[in-house]
Amino acid sequence: MGELQDIRVERPSPDAAVVEFTGEHDLAEADRIQSLFEALIEQNAVVVADFSEARFVDSSVLRTLVRAHLAAQSRGSSFRLQLGTATVVERAFELSGILGHLSCWESRAEALNGAGQLANKEVGDAAA
Repeated sequence: MGELQDIRVERPSPDAAVVEFTGEHDLAEADRIQSLFEALIEQNAVVVADFSEARFVDSSVLRTLVRAHLAAQSRGSSFRLQLGTATVVERAFELSGILGHLSCWESRAEALNGAGQLANKEVGDAAA
């Protein structure tokens, strides 16, 4: 798999991985992001996609998140989303409708522990 720009994987515990997205992410890297998620979901009980420092995402990247969520569900593991990012990125998540399907948290600690999940209404209201 080629290098992914502005993406870093952290391992906060033996059964958890956090994928940090910074910068801009689009179709050019969607397949490699999908492969990364697939590998991490196979190896971990919890995978967090952290978009708190991302500046842009397109629909192809959002689609990889839905696929990762479904893969984690079928495996019995958790795929979680960490937001708290640039308005344009959060708006892309809202407009896509995937916030109603993914587990979203504001902080890394909450995402890893599964505590304090954002209610989808709260996410939508915050942008209004």
